[in-house]
Amino acid sequence: MFIVMRLISALVNPIDDCDEVYNFYEPLHKLMYGNGFQTWEYSPLFALRSYAYIILHWLPISLIPSSCKLIAFYTLRICLAIICSTCEAFFFRAIDKQLNSSIARNYALLSIFNVALFRSSSAFINNSFSMYTVLFAYTCWFSNALSLSVFFIAFGSLFGWIYVAALGIPIAVDICFRRQRYMDFIKWSIISGLILLIPLCLIDSYYYGKLIITPLNHIRYNLFSKHGPTLYGTEPWIYYIINGLLNFNIIYPLAIIGIILTPLIDLVFDRRYIQTGKVAIPYTMIVSSIVIWMSLLWMQPHKEDRFVFPIYPLIILSASISIDQTENLIPRLVRLIKMRRNSVLFVRRLFLYSIIIFHGLISISRAFAIFDGYSAPIRLLTHSNTTEIFEKSFDKHLNICIGKDWYRFPSHFVLPEKSQLLFLRSAFKGQLPKAYSSLKNATRLTDKHFNDENKEEIDRYANLNQCDYIIDHDSENPSEIQPNYSQQSQIITSIKMILPSKRSIFRSFYVPFFSVRSNRYTMLHLL
Repeated sequence: MFIVMRLISALVNPIDDCDEVYNFYEPLHKLMYGNGFQTWEYSPLFALRSYAYIILHWLPISLIPSSCKLIAFYTLRICLAIICSTCEAFFFRAIDKQLNSSIARNYALLSIFNVALFRSSSAFINNSFSMYTVLFAYTCWFSNALSLSVFFIAFGSLFGWIYVAALGIPIAVDICFRRQRYMDFIKWSIISGLILLIPLCLIDSYYYGKLIITPLNHIRYNLFSKHGPTLYGTEPWIYYIINGLLNFNIIYPLAIIGIILTPLIDLVFDRRYIQTGKVAIPYTMIVSSIVIWMSLLWMQPHKEDRFVFPIYPLIILSASISIDQTENLIPRLVRLIKMRRNSVLFVRRLFLYSIIIFHGLISISRAFAIFDGYSAPIRLLTHSNTTEIFEKSFDKHLNICIGKDWYRFPSHFVLPEKSQLLFLRSAFKGQLPKAYSSLKNATRLTDKHFNDENKEEIDRYANLNQCDYIIDHDSENPSEIQPNYSQQSQIITSIKMILPSKRSIFRSFYVPFFSVRSNRYTMLHLL
């Protein structure tokens, strides 16, 4: 079931974050097919992003020609879905081995339909990659393959997201203090670092044209620059609570309860070391990674949903532990209220399956809401590209323009061959990406029209008369700089799209009939 749900995600899940497009799909498109957008983070002036990470994803689709770009796009997503489901399957087996079969069962039943994993499993973004490596690292830790657990934490940190090293702290504490193997830990860390850092530096230095260690640049900008990521928005402390309830619904408070209960479980109830003949990893040590990670995220004013990706499986594991311990308490509670013994099994099953069914239904409702409201851009261009709506010509490049919907663009992979995206001016006054140079050494060129302060760069914009097609939605409040282009252009095809509005339960979760009546929709056009 893991692989079935992840493959469905690869085929229908919309792209949630424009970072996924401009920082990952676009550089990959440049390396494969010669054109794409470059963000300031890929400028040699700053070099915050790693081309080595892009190369990893180039390999499985490297032989797909430009005439089949859409196939390459979905092939990559399918590969990511398969990798994620493989990680989850191994993690499930490791939970069964290290914890118990009941917790493993709970984890499987919760994770299969969980909307957070559904969204993150097929995303081409470093946060999802870090989630895969954390799954492998904790699988190896639970299976006593300690050297590999250190390697996968290093892999996720260096190639994915450097801060994932924090999720290796419980593993390091376990190896160095509980097992007293600190020399082994130092040796494994050095070997893993060299194995990964050497190719990382070689690949990035080749593409940037100078010696580069991208993880260090990333740390320097995010932690030590004057402005850092706060330029891209800040959120209140309650953000991750709302986010957790949307992604995990009923099991989010259960996960918190699981974190609180684990010290008591370790001290009073845990008898795994008696049953197996060896000392098991304490529950507290396992779930402490959630506390460490969320503490780091809450300290940062800039908050994003994708920052939680690496611990999504661990949140479900904590909830599974909480459910397991509650199940174990049910027989004692039944005796207190003097119910018959044959009622115990019924109450336990009712408790478990009520949570599983409720969580599954709410997660499916959330997934449908996301698809219904936010899949219009990728559906519009996929449909247009596969039904020959674009007037393709072998001797002409198509200019496809976008204005106020620039952050909805799903990448050049879903545009026809020999086409490019151009930006029209809009009310957005931040820094847009810039098309890579067509020169062979494009990744090495130092362009002064990049800045790390999110200041607008005027050279990004095209004139309307350069456009063959326009992607635009009908706004309720058009203006001179952000007109509704459908009033002055021919509509080729359109797809319904949700409009931003006040928070509503029917906008967050799809409920037949009620969501359609409650939400406000517009049309996204290809003009």
